Amino acid sequence: MIGFYYIKIIDGANPTIIDAFSWTIVTLSTLGSYNSDLLLDTPLGKLFTSIIVILGITVFFIGAPLVIVPWIEKQVKNVLKPKPLPIPLKNHVIICGYNDLIDEVIDSLKLHGFPYLIIDKRSLIIDLCREKQIPFIEGDPMDEDILLFAHIKRAISLITSLDDEQNAFVCLTAKGLKEDVRIIAIAQKTRNVKTLYTAGANRVLNPKLISGSILGRRACHDFMIEVSGKFAKFGDLEIRQYAITSSSIIIDMSIRDLRVRSRTGAIIIGLWIEGNLVLNPSAEERLALGTTVLVMGTDNQLDSFYKLVEGYNIW
Repeated sequence: MIGFYYIKIIDGANPTIIDAFSWTIVTLSTLGSYNSDLLLDTPLGKLFTSIIVILGITVFFIGAPLVIVPWIEKQVKNVLKPKPLPIPLKNHVIICGYNDLIDEVIDSLKLHGFPYLIIDKRSLIIDLCREKQIPFIEGDPMDEDILLFAHIKRAISLITSLDDEQNAFVCLTAKGLKEDVRIIAIAQKTRNVKTLYTAGANRVLNPKLISGSILGRRACHDFMIEVSGKFAKFGDLEIRQYAITSSSIIIDMSIRDLRVRSRTGAIIIGLWIEGNLVLNPSAEERLALGTTVLVMGTDNQLDSFYKLVEGYNIW
């Protein structure tokens, strides 16, 4: 507007502010429709008009799409973005960290009707949870305030699937907030399993160790039952199956020598030996490497037996 005003005065005209404003709008928008009062037909005026036209093209046809369009798209996505699901209040499972393994955990929780939520501080994971309609809390699962916000005091269990050091901190923090919470930790390295138990985990799983054990036994025998875990539940009693691995201290021990009933309270009710089920095995039966043991007892009794099988001398 100032340039138009100045050039018109040089040409001997008497421009107004309205003329300057109108010329600027017409030129910047590249309409080029001028009346005689707005026309700059001197060499200086033509040069100035050309500069303003180029500026208008740059701003409206290049700058606007690069700046305004992405902003509009972001606002539209925010409006259309699905709202996060409500956080469960009680009897739920808290999952710290998200990965491919947790996908399988979530499928199992859905199958059994247990509410759950994810705690993770990574923005990509939060976007994925929002897209998959998974209840989540964005934050650090090692933070006490975050766990309290997740209602850990009314949760039935907590699964932590971060790196081993972070898992240990999560176990310590969770146990400090609710001493009787059941914690399942996913260990990345076998040497850190004992550390996670010490930090407060009730159960520590190492996916590499489990898959390696299964593959090894598959190569030797065709087992029908080959994964440790719950088999059946009758009120407070459960039947679980545990595979005897190379880390166990009970390899080649007889059932009599183990004295499982007096030491853990659980009862051995059967053995899978090379694909054959032996019910009510004799006290002289020895537990060879690769044998899968069927044990009945309460949750605490079976946890004690599990630690024994995994190589932790609870005696």
